[in-house]
Amino acid sequence: MKARSFREKTVDCIIYILLALLAFIVVYPFIHVVSISLSDRGEALRTGFHFYPQSFSLEAYRDLFAYPFVWTGYGNTLFRMAAGTALTLLVTVFAAYPLSRPEFPCKRLFVLLVLFTMIFDGGIVPNYLLMKELHLLNSLWVYVLPHAANAFMVLVMISFFRSIPGSLVEAARIDGARDLRILFRIVLPLSVPVLITVGLWSLVFHVNAFMDNLLYVTDKSLFVLQQIIREILIENKLDEFTTSTNPNPPAPESLKMASVVVSVLPVLILYPFLLRYFEKGTMIGSVKG
Repeated sequence: MKARSFREKTVDCIIYILLALLAFIVVYPFIHVVSISLSDRGEALRTGFHFYPQSFSLEAYRDLFAYPFVWTGYGNTLFRMAAGTALTLLVTVFAAYPLSRPEFPCKRLFVLLVLFTMIFDGGIVPNYLLMKELHLLNSLWVYVLPHAANAFMVLVMISFFRSIPGSLVEAARIDGARDLRILFRIVLPLSVPVLITVGLWSLVFHVNAFMDNLLYVTDKSLFVLQQIIREILIENKLDEFTTSTNPNPPAPESLKMASVVVSVLPVLILYPFLLRYFEKGTMIGSVKG
C-alpha cells in the first residue's frame, strides 16, 4: 500500500474540516429550535446561542397540546398526507405507464400537454372559482384532489419506466399477460425506488402546504397543522392558548419553537426508513460510468 504524502493528508484534513463546518451550519438551526422549545421561560428569552436546554421544561409542549386545534390540525394533516400521497402515486403511475410505452398512440402530444401544465397556470382567482364550482371549499378533499397529479412527478416516472428492459414486457405478453397484469406484477415491483421517491416528494409537500388552507378553507376545525403553526409563528395568535391556569407560562418563543418541532415530526420519523430508496430514485436519469 502506497504511503500518503503530507500534502494529501493536509488536503483531506481541510476537506473534513470544511464538511464538519458545513454540517454544523446545517444542523445547528434545528438544535437551536429544539433547545428553546425545551427551555423554561427565562432561558428561552435569553439571547445568544442555544446548544442545549440549560433549564429543562416541557411547559411549551403541554400548553401547545392543550390547544385543541393542534390535535385537529394534526389529524387533518395526517389525512392529507395519507390520502394525498396514495392518490398522487395512483394517478402518477396510471398516467406515466401508458406514456412510457412505445406503442401508445399520440404519446408525444400527451407529454407536451403534461409539460404545458408546468409552464402555465390559471392563477389564484380561476383556481378559487374552480374549487367553488366543484364544491370543494371548506372540505378536506380540497387538500387532496387538486394535487393528485403533478407533471414533474409524471415525467420522472416516465423516465424510470422507460429504463425497464422492454424484453420483460414482451416476454409477459407472449405468456398472455395483459397491460394491468404487466404493470402490477412486473413493472411496479421493479419500480420501488421511484415509487418511494415520488411518494416522499408528495408526502413532504402535503406536510408543508398551507396556501390551499389559506385560500379555500375558513372552518378552523378543517385547518391543517401548518396553518395552525402559521398563526402561532407569523400572526402571533398566542392569546388563544389556555395558559391562565399556569402560574409560570412558557415564553412565546418556546411555544413557537415547540410548534415547529411538532410540525416536522412526521417527516423526521419516516425519512430514515425511506432514505436508501430516495437516493436510488433521485439518481434517475443520471449519467452512469
